[in-house]
Amino acid sequence: MFKLNALWFVLLTAWFFQLNEMFGQECTIMHTKKQPYVMGLKKMVDVDLDEVDTVTLPIVFHIVHTGAAQENNVSDEQILSQVDVLNEEFEDSKIQFCMAVRDPYGNPTNGITRYDASWNDQYVSQGVSNGQMAGVGWDQQEMKESSGCWNPDEYINYYVVSEINDNDGGNGIQGFAYLGPTGDCRDGVVVLYNSTGTVGIQKPGRTLGFTGVHEMGHHLSLWHTFSNTSSCGSETNCETQGDQVCDTPSTLSNVYSCDNPVCPDALTENFMDYSPETCKDAFTVGQAERMHEMLQGSRQGLVDNLSCVPVVDFDVTAGSAYYQQEWCSPYQDIWVDVINQGTQIIPLVEVQMFCNGLQGTTTLYDLPPGSTQVLFESVYVEGAQEFTVQTISSLDQFADNDASWWPISVVEGDLLEIIVSTDTWANETSWWLYDGNDEVVAQDSGYPFGVADYYYEACIYDECYTFVVQDTNGDGFCSIDFGDDGNCDIGGEGLVATVGPDTLAATGFGLEFSMWEQTFCNTLPQCNMDYDGDGYIGSQDVLQLLADLGCEGNCYTDPNNDQIVNIQDLLFMLASTGPCPEE
Repeated sequence: MFKLNALWFVLLTAWFFQLNEMFGQECTIMHTKKQPYVMGLKKMVDVDLDEVDTVTLPIVFHIVHTGAAQENNVSDEQILSQVDVLNEEFEDSKIQFCMAVRDPYGNPTNGITRYDASWNDQYVSQGVSNGQMAGVGWDQQEMKESSGCWNPDEYINYYVVSEINDNDGGNGIQGFAYLGPTGDCRDGVVVLYNSTGTVGIQKPGRTLGFTGVHEMGHHLSLWHTFSNTSSCGSETNCETQGDQVCDTPSTLSNVYSCDNPVCPDALTENFMDYSPETCKDAFTVGQAERMHEMLQGSRQGLVDNLSCVPVVDFDVTAGSAYYQQEWCSPYQDIWVDVINQGTQIIPLVEVQMFCNGLQGTTTLYDLPPGSTQVLFESVYVEGAQEFTVQTISSLDQFADNDASWWPISVVEGDLLEIIVSTDTWANETSWWLYDGNDEVVAQDSGYPFGVADYYYEACIYDECYTFVVQDTNGDGFCSIDFGDDGNCDIGGEGLVATVGPDTLAATGFGLEFSMWEQTFCNTLPQCNMDYDGDGYIGSQDVLQLLADLGCEGNCYTDPNNDQIVNIQDLLFMLASTGPCPEE
């Protein structure tokens, strides 16, 4: 069988910065992207809300005030009322929140920090800046670092601030959040003090705590319901356009009215709209599933952490397992984090691994607080199984968390490696790999601003696949044509794909496009390229293919079976010249 060795592509896209308005502006989405998939992080997968369990996410509130006696130094009661609102409104989405009970160093905490920023004249006079108004407000990253952001992979950092962009706690932006992990202290939610919770000092129209609900939706990957749309009902593909949620109709912003929306199908009751607080009461099932996809992908660390577990002397458990959900080989090395989440050294811990029966036992001695990795080598998995790790210690004070388990399935196939190389404007890039049944095999989107390489693996089988890449901003991969002469000055370097060894296919050079797709097959019938029947793929066969260039549909020569004869077929044939392989 002819195996795919690698598929890699270069994507140049345009950076965007989205600003939306309500009574000035309700919020700003600070849109970045998760880090590349690495060991220990499961790839984002399609989620069925009926099949997921409720997850609890830890929050730490950082109150950045202008003096102990100032009204923006809100009470613990006000903070707790905001948590109550979050839990009530996210309950149907199977998401709950807890005040962190242990800090990043393993010490007890109430989940609230207070930072006196009265020394910073710019913050006192203008509050924090979200980066959209030059010279206005304290730089958000500096503020978050100064007030002591906690690891954003394990905590939701929620900043309660005095002002945003010099809005005097009034009109203008009420909060902002990032749509995906930033990899630094910028990650988190920012909300005005008088738009937080349901008690204490509240501004009119912000008394229900829904600003925090809205911004938390952004933090868990939700766009505005009206994002990336130009007119009512303008979406043609709800999975890739608009807010990328199919049960939220393509609409425009609804700023002022509950009963008279801009578009007839607008969900004025949705938390991700800009309708008044009195309208809002729900997320859709599709939005809930998108949030859980994020929590199973780039924000999995919010689920798999100890922040909601009280600190005791002795408590050991298994944390994350470093594995792929689907493997091309049934024999795999699996790393497991064994975590001593107590305060004392545990003299002896036995770690047992089960997959289709007991497959391994390891004994750890003098286990210190923190995480220790344990390797189980050459674990054999046949079909769909449940992988379980059990920790055993006579000193353990919490028995309920001693076992961790994960679903594992193995269907032997061929390993496809994917490398995504981005340039500066990477956050508009989305791509999907579909199998012959139009099921998504691999995907990613919205990379962080900046040049980087991202690595992926996927199992593929004896069928054809379609690779689709999209520029979500709609201005194409050729971002700038300064001379308006049809020559791309920034971007437009196209997409390069390796389909099989020594086979290079390329397209898009100098072109301006927003969507591109390519079909290729894992089983490429090399001997079918012996058109003259002499047992050798040679010059006469190449000439036959050249005669068919441009043919579409049922073509005599079409080595990659993508229904068109083009340069990609020719390049594959040239790389495959020589004797036909023996049957």
